[in-house]
Amino acid sequence: MISNAKVQPREGYECRTKGAILDAAERLFASYGFEATSLRTITMEANANLGAVNYHFKSKGGLILAVLKRMFEPVNEKRLRLLDDLEARGKPLEIEEILEALFRPPLEIVNRPGEQNWYFPRLLAFCLTEPGAYLKPLIEEEFAQKTRRFFAALQRACPRLTKEEVRWRLQFSVGAFLHTAGNPQLLEITSEGLCRPGDGEAVLGRIVGFCAAGFRADITSM
Repeated sequence: MISNAKVQPREGYECRTKGAILDAAERLFASYGFEATSLRTITMEANANLGAVNYHFKSKGGLILAVLKRMFEPVNEKRLRLLDDLEARGKPLEIEEILEALFRPPLEIVNRPGEQNWYFPRLLAFCLTEPGAYLKPLIEEEFAQKTRRFFAALQRACPRLTKEEVRWRLQFSVGAFLHTAGNPQLLEITSEGLCRPGDGEAVLGRIVGFCAAGFRADITSM
């Protein structure tokens, strides 16, 4: 007897499987890091098999790149749109404006309701602490190239600083942002509830103000 039930198109199944693997990998990588998370754990979580990882991503490194690109590309595109809007005004930018364009998009993700809000800063932190060779293309495309726009804008806003010094202060600023956005509960615990990072706009204002002061600070020793 021939069934009249419709056969699920294979491409639809493959799309769902790929998405399930990406979702599981994103969650597990953010929780445990790249090295500590095995492909077997990911496929069990995604209810898939190891062959599906090889089919869709070629390797664990390819899966990591796919997870990171899916998360970082929209954030970096929004950062650049905000910077484009500022520069389109045709007048010099304030340091605070540049830093807000850099930090607002990821903070908006962090402050969204839901479990996934802390994935972005955690994954970005793991990129810096577990820099495997497979991350080089992503770092060049999603960070180095796009950060150059912000570096150039900050250099114009801080003409008294050398290129080297602007680069150092941008690095310190990103570090302060990652620590704050990735560990909000740590601040609340260590301050015994005095500091509550739940207000996204207030957190953004504090980070921007702190980092802008760093760019304006005098160089005491070189």
